[in-house]
Formats: sequence, structure tokens, C-alpha cells
Amino acid sequence: MTPSHEFTNEHVDAAIDFVISNGAEDRGQTISYSRVFEAVGLPNPQNLHDSGDSHLVTTFMAAFHHRCHERQLPPLDALVVHVAGPRVGFPGAGYFRVNRQPDPRGKRVTPEAQAASTRFWETQREECRRWGVRSRRGQL
Repeated sequence: MTPSHEFTNEHVDAAIDFVISNGAEDRGQTISYSRVFEAVGLPNPQNLHDSGDSHLVTTFMAAFHHRCHERQLPPLDALVVHVAGPRVGFPGAGYFRVNRQPDPRGKRVTPEAQAASTRFWETQREECRRWGVRSRRGQL
């Protein structure tokens, strides 16, 4: 995602730390993909999508998801959302894939699956919020 479209573990850890400070510890607020990527010096996700490299956003966010688990953190990727377009306020389809959930914004998802996936995401966001409150209070 640098000029050669690569990212490092340091980028992933910095993105996680940014989401902790600017989302999780702030009452579990959601945060845009653009802010996360900008904060760690990576190309804007919209530019990657426009240039046909949207898979790089998914790859980065999958690494982010797995690194949260390795660091024994809540699923902070649940707080990273779109701020425009048809997915406004929702994470990307890759978030649901990495969590083995149907994409509630997908074209062929049933109403039941849509509701279940949305509840799953809301549960993960709440887990992040509770963790953030404990972290902010020094209770971890």
C-alpha cells in the first residue's frame, strides 16, 4: 500500500492503536476507513478502490482483524466503517467474510441472514465499547 502497495505489521499495529485511541476508548465510536488509513500513512481506501486495488483494503483489514486477536484485543475492525455510498455506517463486505457472516448489504442475502449478521456486528461493536470503557478507566 506504499508505492509498491505493501503494508507492514507496524502499519497494522499503528492502525489498531489509532482505532483504540479514536474509537474504542471514545465510547466505542465508529471511525472511517479513510481516517484509519491516513493516520498510518497508507493510501486512501477510495483511491485503492478506484484504481482497481480494493482487495488491498480487504487484505489490510483482515490482517487488522487477526492482529487484534493476537494482541488479545476485542474485534476493533467492527468499529471501522464507510462514511459514504450504499454502505454508509457499515463495515465493508470483507469484515463479514473474515467473521464468516453473510454480508447484510449483499445482493442476495435473505432478510433473516441480514438481521443475524447485523446483530453479530452490533454485538462486536458493543464488545469494543465495553472494552474501551474499561481501558479508559485503567481497568484492564
